Parts: sequence; structure tokens; C-alpha cells
Amino acid sequence: MRTGRFSSLPISPVSFTDTVRRIEREKGIKVVRFDLAEPLFPPLKEAIEETVKAVESGYVHYPPPRGIPELVEEILSYFRRTRGLEYDADEVIVTPGAKFSVYSAFASLLSPGDEVLLITPYWVSFKAIPEMFGARCFEVRMKKPFGLDEEAMKDAVKGKKVLVLNSPNNPTGWVASEEELKLVRDLALDEDLIVLSDEVDWAYVYEGEHRSIATLPDMKDRTLLIDSFSKVFGMTGWRVGFSAGPKWLIDDMLMVQQHSVSGPTTFSQKACAEILKGAERYAERMVGLCRENRDYLVERLSNYLDCPKPPGAFYLFPDASRLGLGGDELSKSLLEYGVAVSPGRLFGEGFENNFRICYAMPKDEVVKGVKRIEEFFRTL
Repeated sequence: MRTGRFSSLPISPVSFTDTVRRIEREKGIKVVRFDLAEPLFPPLKEAIEETVKAVESGYVHYPPPRGIPELVEEILSYFRRTRGLEYDADEVIVTPGAKFSVYSAFASLLSPGDEVLLITPYWVSFKAIPEMFGARCFEVRMKKPFGLDEEAMKDAVKGKKVLVLNSPNNPTGWVASEEELKLVRDLALDEDLIVLSDEVDWAYVYEGEHRSIATLPDMKDRTLLIDSFSKVFGMTGWRVGFSAGPKWLIDDMLMVQQHSVSGPTTFSQKACAEILKGAERYAERMVGLCRENRDYLVERLSNYLDCPKPPGAFYLFPDASRLGLGGDELSKSLLEYGVAVSPGRLFGEGFENNFRICYAMPKDEVVKGVKRIEEFFRTL
């Protein structure tokens, strides 16, 4: 039987949506969606108002491939305020979500046979996209519960072209320390690596502060910094991401964008430009809500399984070994109780007993989900 070219690639957790809808139809319940890596809070009122205003003002035609000038200018100010980084306009690109920034970067950097280093566990698309271009992905496992394994990193980095750094991390909530950032910097300089730094969850740091690796000496010119409106502002449906990096790489990404998707919708970009002006205020509110959810979930779930408290992001990555269950079996069983989670095998080798919970949602939904989980656990 003939199979598709990409049939061997890992699936995305988004693919579980059809299964969830089937369960909801069959059981007549609303499933608590801990599986979705997106904030389930209502979108900002200002975002909706600014989007409507943009449409009515005529922002309905093709956008400039790099992004509308108003948004590019606000992004430059945003990176200056939140990362302490200075970029020029030709070092920035606006994309249809952060995922297309990742896609266009790998399309620009990789040829068949090139090697990419992933810190495991990782967001699944970091493996799937390079393999679409014939590249090879190598995994270096993180120490439990959170932290880089320095010796393993040193052994794994040789011969690689790109190193992917995702801090705060999806799915674990790990946040790179100053020492870990310096380790990655030293390895990148020694091996002449490009670092793809996914910082879409930058604001979700509960202990300490986020620092971009691009701020370290000699790293700005070899780092692609990726960000988005989805996670901090709850604007997943607007599909607007953005990146900053060396001009030669941004120029190649711009070429990929010109000949594929053209760019994000013009009215979404206009709305996003206005939202960035109040970025820190919005971020503070979202982070406060998620910190409360994190603490509640860790306290309750730790009665049943290994559930370390993450220092950042809005994910938990518990280990269900104490229950005698694998992540796949657990995720299927919990669906019958009206709770969706993502099995750990999607995020790298050796995590078959883990599962991911995303807790960026109203507190009452978290409480409902925990009660259903505990109901299942009591049957074991």
C-alpha cells in the first residue's frame, strides 16, 4: 500500500481534537482541554476591538511580506523593553504564527543530511519540520526534573548545524538558568552553531526572570529569536508570530514567506501593533492567573504521581510510573472521564510514562479537570 512522504513524522497534539469531539458527542459532556498548548482565557477585549477597527479602516489587502510598518516598529520597541535587545527593521519578520517562523528558518538553514540538536523533551514540531527537509535530529536528554546535562550536551553538539533552545520550555516548564545559557553560548561559539531560541512563553517565569540567549556576548548575530501573540496575549486565532535575527537569515526567511504564505492577515497585524503597546500590563495579568493554577495542580496531583513544580511556562509534565500506567494508556483512560492530556511520547524518546497538562485556563475549569482526574485515580 502506498504511503505519504511524511507518514513517518510524529503527529502534533492538535490532532487529538477530533477524538475529543467524538467523546463529547458520545458522552454528552464538555471535555476539559488540558491537552491544548494555548491559553483558554477569553481573548483580550482590546484585541477584538482593534481587529474590528482595522477591518473598518481598510486593512484588508495583501500585507508587505516583512510585516506592516506599524507592527514592525512596535516589535522593535517590544524587544527593547522585554529583552533589552536592539534590532533594525530589516532584522525582523512577521509570520503567520511562531510555527511558520520555525518552518521558514529551518527551510532557510537546512539541507538534506544536516544535523539539528534538540533538548529532550521538546515541542514536537521541532523534530517534524527539520525531517521534512531531510535533516537529521539528535536528542540530548534533560536532567530530571529540570536542567541541562552539561556533559551530554558537550558530547551531542559536535557536527550539528542548529541547536534548538526553548525556554521557558514546552512541555516541562523548565527555564534556562544563567549558567545554562552560558553553556549553550559556549557550545554555539565552539561549534559555529545557529541557535533557534523559541521564547513564546517568555513572560511565564514564576521564580526569577527570563533572559534571552541573544543578550549574551557574541550571540545576537547567531540567534534567531522567535516570539508570538498566542501565548502571552491569548490571541492564538490571530495567527501572528514574529522573529528577529541576523539580516542574512531574515532575508532568506522573507524569501520563503514571499513564495508560500505571503504573510499574516493585514487586519490581524494592525490589531497586534496596538496590543504590543500595553504588552507588559497584559502579560502580568495572565502570569498571575497561571501561577495560581500551577500551584493548585501540583499540590493535588502530587498526592498520586511525580509532579515537580515548574519554574515557568504553563505546562506540567508529570510521570505516571507510580500508577503503573504509560502516558498513552493514561490519556485514553482520562478521556473517558472527560479530561484530555497529551501523552509524553510525543515530546521525545524516554518519556512514555509522562503526559503534558496545559493549565492556562480559568480556575474553575482547572478545578473541574482535577476532580475528574482524581476520580479516575481512585479507581486504580
